[in-house]
Amino acid sequence: MHANRPVALILAALFALQPLALPALGQDFAVDTRVYLVDGTVIMGQLLESTDLIIVRGEGGEIFTFEPEQVDKFVTLDSLGSEARTEIVREFPYISFLGGTVAMGLLSWLQFGTASDRDDEAELNEQFPETRSRAADLRDKADRARLYGWSAGLLAAGCLGVALIPRKVERRVFPELTFRRGEPTAQLVLRHRF
Repeated sequence: MHANRPVALILAALFALQPLALPALGQDFAVDTRVYLVDGTVIMGQLLESTDLIIVRGEGGEIFTFEPEQVDKFVTLDSLGSEARTEIVREFPYISFLGGTVAMGLLSWLQFGTASDRDDEAELNEQFPETRSRAADLRDKADRARLYGWSAGLLAAGCLGVALIPRKVERRVFPELTFRRGEPTAQLVLRHRF
């Protein structure tokens, strides 16, 4: 158990520092463009480029590239002006602190386990007069491990509290797609491969 302690402490520290190194995971993918293709397909995503080609990153992360002759029109939130709906979204920008919660919880559990092992070993050493001084030393180490365990537990609770802090954000979104004449329609495509 003594050889694993430095490794456990390093891993716990790395997990605890993870939220500082990573961007917030709670941020949603913001759709800012709709591309209406000549064949009636509508692609929604983020506009990356609109020079000779129209390049859009879709909601699933895929990249779409279109030639101008493939596109009937493309609409961005900025071009919609007041027609774009505004909605309030609740997000958790510090959700990555859950990694710190897990790391500190693990460290706390390890420290309480170490304290229990030291207490058991101290009980055995108290039975013999020649090892009573070792028993006192083991009791001190067990108390120190418990202190570390409680400290790590409090840090885990703090990380959890930070991870669950919500934030309300106002976002502009596209109006819902309609199915009136002259506007995009849903298509059902059936493909067979033999």
